[in-house]
Amino acid sequence: MTKYLHYILLFGLIYSTQAKDKPLKITISGIVLDKNGNGLEDAKLMIEDQNGEKIGKQKKSDKDGKFKFKKIKIFPGSYILKGTHKDNGKSLMPFSIDSADIELTLNIPNIETAPTTVVPAKDKLPQQRDLSEKETLKFEEHFFEYESNIKQLQIEIDSLKSVVKGYEKKQTMPNVSREILDLIQVPDYQHRVELQNGTVVSGSLIEESDSTLTLKTQIGTLVLKKEMVLRMDELEKPGPKVIFLGEPFIDYYPDRQIFSGKVQNVGEIRADFVRVIGKLFDQTTTNAGMDSIFVKGTRIVYESNVIADTALEPGQSAKYSLTVPIKKGRKPEYNIMDIHWEQTK
Repeated sequence: MTKYLHYILLFGLIYSTQAKDKPLKITISGIVLDKNGNGLEDAKLMIEDQNGEKIGKQKKSDKDGKFKFKKIKIFPGSYILKGTHKDNGKSLMPFSIDSADIELTLNIPNIETAPTTVVPAKDKLPQQRDLSEKETLKFEEHFFEYESNIKQLQIEIDSLKSVVKGYEKKQTMPNVSREILDLIQVPDYQHRVELQNGTVVSGSLIEESDSTLTLKTQIGTLVLKKEMVLRMDELEKPGPKVIFLGEPFIDYYPDRQIFSGKVQNVGEIRADFVRVIGKLFDQTTTNAGMDSIFVKGTRIVYESNVIADTALEPGQSAKYSLTVPIKKGRKPEYNIMDIHWEQTK
């Protein structure tokens, strides 16, 4: 009897382990809204994982803006809901799957008719005084009296008219688009070299030998003798920089490993779409599992009308809990943790 009981327990353990490797059948439903909060019809919807792989088939929202991915096979983790509408543009929403059905709300406003950003009162330019009609010199009027030399005065008046015409055109500076500004190459120097005679040179270090330094500067390529160099500093361009606060805490399971801890933005600029990535490897450096998760930070509305709460302001920290499933038949021996983020304007 005891022998049979051992077989039953062993069979149950094997069955439960295999069951964890199977995907869940989850129903993902929700609604698509336009900029006025009304249901948006005929929006094309697709679910993708963190690697860009599509999950299930594409769906469309009905006349009330509602949609449903019914009983799709999906593993627990982080995913992205993407929506496209022919008139209102595109949008996306990160979300996570645990073990139960979920409902989502996706906003797809029309970018072309979206309201312009309101400038805060402290940033507004001072109001300009409107010029009255009395301050404008009319062509038919003369501002001086004349008694003789009508021909000379007529020449002066004609010259004055041409000046007034140029003034009344109210010419302004041409508008320069963002695309044109992005094409302008701004020098990005990484090194600052101070010479013994007090001269300071900024440029990018191209080559270094035992006796010389070769720098690419704004005026061309310079070769400096090291005996002339007093000090060379490496400049760091301001930007976001997200780091781990200490080593992550790891929970070990037969089919997965759970990493938890905190990250912080120690840079000078906001980091957007901050994502923690975990990778597992076996003794032969073969990938034994990989997954990622977005951290929960500050809620930001971007210029593309994408709304996300995955940004970290300078100095801000956030917790994370990442579950990395182990591939079947693999035995992880070590892991690598990484952080990805983006910098938006």
